This record gives sequence, structure tokens and C-alpha cells, in this order.
Amino acid sequence: MDIQSLFLAVLLINVFAYITIRFRPKIYHVSLYRPMVWNFKLSLLPFVILIAFLGLFFVMLYFYSVFSIRYFNYIAYGVFFVGLFIWLLILPNSGYLITELNLNHREQDEHEVPIWYDIVSILSFALSGIFNTLTNIVLVQLTIIVAIDPEVITKQGMLKLIGTAVIINLFVAIGVYMGRYIRFNSWDILHPIQFTKRLWKHFKQKGVLKDFVLFVLFHTAFFTIMYFVLGLHTTFTRLM
Repeated sequence: MDIQSLFLAVLLINVFAYITIRFRPKIYHVSLYRPMVWNFKLSLLPFVILIAFLGLFFVMLYFYSVFSIRYFNYIAYGVFFVGLFIWLLILPNSGYLITELNLNHREQDEHEVPIWYDIVSILSFALSGIFNTLTNIVLVQLTIIVAIDPEVITKQGMLKLIGTAVIINLFVAIGVYMGRYIRFNSWDILHPIQFTKRLWKHFKQKGVLKDFVLFVLFHTAFFTIMYFVLGLHTTFTRLM
């Protein structure tokens, strides 16, 4: 899949998913399921953060190229790595949408809304989470290529770059688990003591560690398989 097709797919699936959850109460006269709307907005937050810090990164690089002041170069890469860390903390909010497949929201109005509507709606939400996650990863990979210079990247370097998708997907899977089962938010890391206590309390329970490992392995594999199925690993070769 080329970049233009990817962005179009992301736009269409996000718009469709949002329409289905917004039209649900209007069509069937039920209450709006606000947690779903909130989770949808959070899934788009990594895009906002990524675009913001990448914009600042390239502005600083431009100033460095024009004025040849080394501090601009230092600031640029400082912004890049700090922004990348914040982005990585927020990114699981995109992948989290696949957990909506449990259809919990039907408990309050399962008789009013036909099951087919919610299947289509929630499936579109899950797909938007997958597309949002993988598109974020591709944007970071493209930024790395541009920053390094596409002409000097070897085939081995490209394989390492593609390997970053697996690593990021691993972090996403861990974040999704923590959000679903420990009810962590990305910003809970700002309270490290409470964060650690809740983490310890959760994992000292019997059988939890096994579930965690299996959850992370299967979700990492799933996101990575989707990365290859969508042909995103070939995006870079088309640009070089």
C-alpha cells in the first residue's frame, strides 16, 4: 500500500467509525455511549502529538541548514527524542480500540439496537485502531529515513528499520494490556509510586503473568502481521 492509499484508508475508516457511533442514538433512540467517543478521540491523539513534534523537528533542522548554528541541530534532535518518548506513551490509545470488540456497550440497550449494527460499528472502530497505530509507525519510519538520507540507507539498514515496527508493536501491545486490565492511562506514569504499586498489585495475582505474556505475544504478532498484510514494509522501497 502506498502512502496516499494508506492516508485515504485511515481517513475513510475513521470517519465511518465515528459516524456509526454518532448515528446510533439518533437511529435507535438510545443514549450515546460516551466512553466509545472518548476512546476514539484518544486514538487520534498520537497523530496530533506526532505531527506537532515532527513539525518542530523539521523547523529546527531548517534553521540549522540556513543559519549553520549548531544549537538548532541539538534542539532538533532533542525535540525528536523527547517527542518520540511521549508519542510512544500515547500510541497504545490507538491500538486500544481493538478491545472494543467485546461489545460491552450493548449491555444497556441490546434489545433496542440490532446486533448487526454494532458488529459493523465496532469492527470499524477496531480497524480504525489498527490503521491509526500502523500509520503512526510508518510516519516515524519515514521521518527516520528523511533525517538519515534515503540514499545512504543500505538493505540491512532497511531491515533494521522495519524491525522497529515489531518493537513499537510490542510496546503498543503492553500498553493496550495495561489500559484494558489494569485501567492505566498514559499519563499515570507521571505518578511513578502509585503506578508501581498498582502494577505490583496486579501482577502478584495468580495466573496474571501468563495471561500478560500471551496477550502481548498475540497482539504484537497480530499488529505486525497487519503491517505486512497492508504492504507497509514496502512503503520505503517505493520512495528510494
